[in-house]
Amino acid sequence: MESIVQTVANVVIVQVDGRVDHSTAPAFGSVLLPHIEGCAGDEKKLVVDLSKVNYMSSAGLRVLMIAAKGCRKQAGKVVLAGLQPSVLEVFKIGRFDMVLDTYPTVRDALAAISPAAAAIYVEH
Repeated sequence: MESIVQTVANVVIVQVDGRVDHSTAPAFGSVLLPHIEGCAGDEKKLVVDLSKVNYMSSAGLRVLMIAAKGCRKQAGKVVLAGLQPSVLEVFKIGRFDMVLDTYPTVRDALAAISPAAAAIYVEH
């Protein structure tokens, strides 16, 4: 699993590449969870780009739930973008789609949570 972190306006985008399973979930957490601090209101929002993740185990889902809970405590927002069909199916079966907002693309996620970030976002 690899990740790239970029900031666009008031949004931190964490792009994850590869499998998120029992062995990679700790690394996923160490990349994602530090960005939860200060995730409050409109000051800082978080988009997790999962478009390059083809498998996510319950360990990865746990990391996402911890992130969502941490943001919610601060009245912040974390959303997911680009879930592959197999990962989206796991989300729906576990009803995680009822807890976390998902969007087809990063641009769609940005448009929903930060028009300022969407206006200046450039895909890599």
